[in-house]
Amino acid sequence: MSSQFNASLNERPSKYLSTEENRGRRLAEMYRRFKALQAKRFHLRNELESIEKYLFSLDSQIKSYEHHQQISFNR
Repeated sequence: MSSQFNASLNERPSKYLSTEENRGRRLAEMYRRFKALQAKRFHLRNELESIEKYLFSLDSQIKSYEHHQQISFNR
């Protein structure tokens, strides 16, 4: 009986360490995903900012072209 008791005592720390290791791995994985998503967000914000600038420029060019078209039709 004492050998069974000692065996169960030896199993508990290993189960505890295994659980703690799993928690640590899960936490590390969550941090990795979090940082990856932050990097993606940063990239997408920069890309969206570039698109906004391009759209504004293109809109200005269209308006300018339309304005010149109206002037040439009025002649």
